[in-house]
Amino acid sequence: MKISKLLLLLLLIGSIVSCSDDDDDDPTPPDNEEEFIDEVILTFTPTLSSKEVVTARWFDADGDGVGSGEVTQGIALEENVEYILTFTLNNTVANENVTLEIADEDDEHQFFFSFTENIFSDPTGAGNIDNDGMINYNDEDDNGLPVGLSTTWTAGGHTDATGLFTVLLKHQPGLKDATSDWSTGGTDIDITFPIDIEEDANIEEEFIDEVVLTFSPTGGGDDVVVTWFDPDGEGANDGAPDGPINLAADTEYDLAITLANTVEEEDVTAEILEEDDEHQFFFSFTADIFGDPTGAGNIDNDGMVNYNDEDSDAQDGSGLPVGLSTRWTTGSATASTGNFTVLLKHQPGQKSATSDWSTGGTDVDITFDININ
Repeated sequence: MKISKLLLLLLLIGSIVSCSDDDDDDPTPPDNEEEFIDEVILTFTPTLSSKEVVTARWFDADGDGVGSGEVTQGIALEENVEYILTFTLNNTVANENVTLEIADEDDEHQFFFSFTENIFSDPTGAGNIDNDGMINYNDEDDNGLPVGLSTTWTAGGHTDATGLFTVLLKHQPGLKDATSDWSTGGTDIDITFPIDIEEDANIEEEFIDEVVLTFSPTGGGDDVVVTWFDPDGEGANDGAPDGPINLAADTEYDLAITLANTVEEEDVTAEILEEDDEHQFFFSFTADIFGDPTGAGNIDNDGMVNYNDEDSDAQDGSGLPVGLSTRWTTGSATASTGNFTVLLKHQPGQKSATSDWSTGGTDVDITFDININ
């Protein structure tokens, strides 16, 4: 009798263990699987209605998921144009618009981006994948954290620049917070598109093969003249100056810039004056090599430049600066050396109170050595 009871007890325990093992062999599927996406469409909508909408597309023809598809259409943006980027994500196998699911679960998702450095003028840098770059997110979840279904981008003022643009969508259920980043959670999409920044066909830069800088001391004395020349006639980025800019310390100068197309014996300065509402010079220089203006100039920063001219006929301060004439006061330190860059931008229909060094096409971009003695 005792043996029978013992046998029955052992059989009962074995049954319980067997049930437990069956449960382990058939676990409940996780709730937080990544989305199945086999088509991704990027739509860049310009904020100016006169510009064209640009689309790019990735597709996985064999339905294996987002890691095995191909880009069927790359990104081609126009220089200096601001775009709103939106996404359409599809599961074409199940005929499902996954974009709606992402929007519904926005507290679990975030897009991250990387791109060829400075191919955009805004945001600058190289993105927020594997670094701390900025992205202009237009949307956020209920917790005030970015999502990325809508972002803003301004193409740089490059001529036929090319690069790469990567889109990374992370699935972060229970993980997304103020400190989570591109490495947090699972990956829904990770796609790299080729990107081209194309020249605005309506903007034709001037042909300039000679640039002369004349620094005239306002208190009298000899002018300092430096000439940049392109002997092969290929334009304003291939030549060289005939020497450094040698200025006296603690001296005020007026700088006059003249430009020429020597191939066609054309005075381009006169053309710049006639079209002064389409042109502006910008300057950068070694920090604090001048006593006035201080800083490092107004290329790639908000430094000041003392413009003597403006593009208004009134010349009463109501116009916008041009830069054919500017004023500079050297620092009092002796034997200072550095660089002095002159950038002439062509901004037809774009020059305004908010346009800057990154707006428009480039006519001149020359860096001179400078010595303060």
